[in-house]
Amino acid sequence: MTAYKERYNTAWSNDSVRIIATSSSFAKANLFYVQEMGHFQTLPSYFTEREQLDSFLMIYTLGGIGHLTYQQQSHVVKANQLFFIHCMDYHHYRTDLDDPWELLWIHFNGSTAQGYYEKFAEAGEPVLSLQPESNIPYVMNQLLNYKKPSLYNELKCSKLLVELLTDCLLEQEQSYGLASSEGDYISAVIEEMKLHFQEKITLDDLAKKFAVSKYHLSKQFKRVTGFPPNEYLINIRITHAKELLKYSKLSIAQIAVEAGIENVSHFIYLFKERVECTPLIFRKMWQEGGSKK
Repeated sequence: MTAYKERYNTAWSNDSVRIIATSSSFAKANLFYVQEMGHFQTLPSYFTEREQLDSFLMIYTLGGIGHLTYQQQSHVVKANQLFFIHCMDYHHYRTDLDDPWELLWIHFNGSTAQGYYEKFAEAGEPVLSLQPESNIPYVMNQLLNYKKPSLYNELKCSKLLVELLTDCLLEQEQSYGLASSEGDYISAVIEEMKLHFQEKITLDDLAKKFAVSKYHLSKQFKRVTGFPPNEYLINIRITHAKELLKYSKLSIAQIAVEAGIENVSHFIYLFKERVECTPLIFRKMWQEGGSKK
């Protein structure tokens, strides 16, 4: 494994702000937490180069131009754009010589930060253009208000980081049109699944019906829904089976068929894997008024 490496030039204006945080063990174990953050008006020699740092970095451009190299790709970052990267990977960013970069930035981490990053990275593009009414710059500025270490401030920062990451993913969805055109197309695929879940449905069948490659369908479906197509279909079937287990007197074998899974042993396996109990135990819990899953 490559060792931690960092080179930089701390070239920024005197009124720039840099805050280094030392988080509590409670925050590191349970919350999202800030490592460093700031607001820089850079000077022409400003740059940072590093890798193998256990941190996630988000930089928002207030003005000027920045240049990012990340995962062997070069990017120009302009006003009202941000980038979101994992600092374990090699990266290099610098100001533009002719149009100095002004930026808000935050290094952070947390138990589920990796998941947010991986979801963002699925688009294959670290730079995101924000909507004019974006809340993200406001949230980043709010984070700069919590400079003194305390449990109250760590809780507030964690809440703001969740808001920041959630807004980032939502804006990414809008930016790539997945909330509209792609969303409509995937909605049609979902409707097809719901109408025909009792029948045999394959990825090839869906790709043929909607005139797309199965690889494109699979990738876009997961981006919009968070599930691979087959897993989404299984969830539809299991949800229908749960309803029949609660409100019908059909046998487990009959319910399996009604849910579109002809092999009862396979149905029991799929059900237990997702509901954490067998169909028979699930039915008994509901009939006896016990805990409900």
